[in-house]
Amino acid sequence: MSSEPIQSSAASQAPPSSTIWRDLGCVLAVTVLAAALGATFDLSEKAYRFTRGMERFQLDELPGTLLVLSIAMAWFAWRRYLDARREVRHRRMLEEQAERLLADNRRLASQALQAQELERRHLARELHDELGQYLNAISLDAARIRDLSSEREPEIHRIALQLMQSATHVYREIGGMIRRLRPIGLDEFGLPSALEHCVEGWRERLPEASFSVTIEGDFSGLSDALTITLYRLVQEGLTNVSKFARRSRVEVFMVRAPREDNGAQIDEIVVTMADDGPGTDLTKPRTGLGLIGMRERVEALGGEFHVASEPQGGFLFCARVPAHAGLAEPVN
Repeated sequence: MSSEPIQSSAASQAPPSSTIWRDLGCVLAVTVLAAALGATFDLSEKAYRFTRGMERFQLDELPGTLLVLSIAMAWFAWRRYLDARREVRHRRMLEEQAERLLADNRRLASQALQAQELERRHLARELHDELGQYLNAISLDAARIRDLSSEREPEIHRIALQLMQSATHVYREIGGMIRRLRPIGLDEFGLPSALEHCVEGWRERLPEASFSVTIEGDFSGLSDALTITLYRLVQEGLTNVSKFARRSRVEVFMVRAPREDNGAQIDEIVVTMADDGPGTDLTKPRTGLGLIGMRERVEALGGEFHVASEPQGGFLFCARVPAHAGLAEPVN
């Protein structure tokens, strides 16, 4: 899907009516000027005297031939004008169809992302509520067996210890799966706290990198789709840092603030992440799907996504999303 919206520009490509009337006025003015000059200097009589002595070359038939040529060229121009109008109408129809298809595609992408996040939330809850309690029960039973067999049955004692270690390992793995499926604290403490917790985790994994996080504005009242999209943007950006810029300085900036757009106030959220790592050449094709997924998420919510980078020049992405994205439209 393209990052730039398709604009219905066929109507703007057609010349405005003021330009048409101005050009027509120029044609009429030139015609009147030619007639006045012909009447003043007797151009027809002079042309006749000039061509009369060249009867054998038939130059006296030239004015009539030129008149026919002028009429034919006018007819030819009129036909091309009709063809151009048909082409403009056809192009406008195709652009409107492309806009409808793009809007449908974005709506489907947004619905798919929402369904995916709902399924992730449900799965994370099931893992925590169902498997978590059984693992706790297994761990408690193994501890009981360990205590009862510590002196009388050494082998059972050893197996009980292994069972407790296995339960603890599985519990940690499930905790990691839950964190990947649904960010910790996102529902309970809100987006800013969840992002700070996410960055703190990357600080531990990447001790050679430095992280700076700036969050400004009120992020309450956002739709779940927008909240998870903003979180996933930062999460994917940090994942890219771990792959390509492990020793860089990373700056994360997120702000919610209104901006002017044609005299109207638009409440939007801007997310920017920049690092001073090795960067990349954006003109070359990329095999990864991280940036594509980030762009899809943002554009599905009616936002804009931009990337800037060059070799040895660091990497930056900026996303702008309307703060009302994903919320139900009010019913009038």
